[in-house]
Amino acid sequence: MPVLEPLPSWNDGPAKQSIIAFVEKVTKPGSPDFVPVSERIATFDNDGTLWCEQPVPVQLYFALDRVKALAPQHPEWNTTEPFASLLKGDLQTTLAGGDHALIEVVMATHAGMTTAEFEQIVKDWIATAKHPKTGQLFTDMVYQPMLEVRSYLRANGFTNFIVSGGGIEFMRPWTERVYGIPPEQVVGSSIKTKFEMRDGKPVLVRLPELNFIDDKSDKAVGINQHIGRRPIAAFGNSNGDKEMLEYTQGDGGARFMLLVFHDDAAREYAYGSAMGLPDPKLGAFTRSLYDQAKKEGWTVASMKNDWSQVFPFEQSPVTAIDILLEPDATMLRRAEAANASQLKIFPQGFALDATHRPHVTMIQRFVRTADLDKVYDAANKVFARANVTGMKLEAFKYYYIPSKELGLSGIVAKPTPELLKLQADLIAAVAPFTVPSGNSGAFVTTPDDRVIDPLLIEYVSTFVPKASGEHFGPHVTTGLAPRTYLDKLLAEPFEPFTFSPAGAAVYQLGQFGTAAKKLKEFDLKP
Repeated sequence: MPVLEPLPSWNDGPAKQSIIAFVEKVTKPGSPDFVPVSERIATFDNDGTLWCEQPVPVQLYFALDRVKALAPQHPEWNTTEPFASLLKGDLQTTLAGGDHALIEVVMATHAGMTTAEFEQIVKDWIATAKHPKTGQLFTDMVYQPMLEVRSYLRANGFTNFIVSGGGIEFMRPWTERVYGIPPEQVVGSSIKTKFEMRDGKPVLVRLPELNFIDDKSDKAVGINQHIGRRPIAAFGNSNGDKEMLEYTQGDGGARFMLLVFHDDAAREYAYGSAMGLPDPKLGAFTRSLYDQAKKEGWTVASMKNDWSQVFPFEQSPVTAIDILLEPDATMLRRAEAANASQLKIFPQGFALDATHRPHVTMIQRFVRTADLDKVYDAANKVFARANVTGMKLEAFKYYYIPSKELGLSGIVAKPTPELLKLQADLIAAVAPFTVPSGNSGAFVTTPDDRVIDPLLIEYVSTFVPKASGEHFGPHVTTGLAPRTYLDKLLAEPFEPFTFSPAGAAVYQLGQFGTAAKKLKEFDLKP
């Protein structure tokens, strides 16, 4: 049986094991290193730690577009540095101007409006802005392994904070959507604001004056001012994060410090200058920092060697599939009615739509992506031999799978000998192309929910044999609802009904085990 481990996008090795070992010892009751939930604070740098910072940090691209938008009001910028270089798209010259040039650009492009107006400007820009090399949205240039670390820590009672040199009000509008970290848990650099009454309404106006630069030693100052607790875990990637890691380590007890080392030119960028890599204008990881990390026992995570996947958009070598039967109109009506009732009680659930197709799962497996066509061919041969649409299935009860205070509900049908044989034949046909497990990249994810629940990964990994054969419970999922509501639903009488399969297909799985993306549809014989 496959053994499920956290952090599936991390290769097995000292870096991954150091994270797991730390979390286990500080969360195990009775452990001498146990830390109460209220003190489980983790801080993450953003640029270069959670998302890509090359060829220049994302906020500089934002500033460039702001300069272009404001240029008609400032003709003098065409001949005045650093604006002249920015208007030509020459970001490297701007960086060469050092902190003074960057501060001048920020003051000119980030001030002069209310905080609410600036927030909307950021939201509008980040929704469409793309990385110049990959063409992907900047918000898709996030590191899948670090998303998994964040989720793993949160699942173990940690509160995660961003502590970044980037602008606090540049990050806050999107960090909750992209990282699941709300604005009140973001610490960053800031400019001064003042209170004003405008049109009878109270507002905060952004001023062209620096308030705080959250970098280097001032990261520790920012942590104390904004968080009020010293972190027990800190994650960074450059010399600008050194003092944050030192501050984390300096309070005694179990502590964890990690630096991301960018040494993968093929999948991202390679820069240092540690280990002889090119020296960047921003985000330097010097040899002295590398030596300090080794001396102090900090974990250095090699992007090249420790991460099996870098970005969520990379095609995964493994795909999580669901070979399923599509029910007829009788079942669809009952499932959609149950779903509508649950959405009234719990609007945060999901509707049965194109990305959550009602279906009866026959098998769920992880298969090699390169073998998908072989999977389709093998399954098609099984369906061609069976009279699938002639099957009569009896739906006889509701059920749900508990997940804390919620439940994933469905309508259960009785397995028939014909259905069990069909499942066994599909399992045998697909077996040569399966792999034991996969990570979030094997599933369909969304920008708002990039990390697949580890319990779902375990379920797919162990579907055969835990949910097959004598353990098979054919069902149609109807939605997500509070367990209190579902307990009442299960206590009510269920009127059995008969339905038949109307189609068959292979889908790629999404969150909650939904049939999220149709990969192949089969033409069933009548």
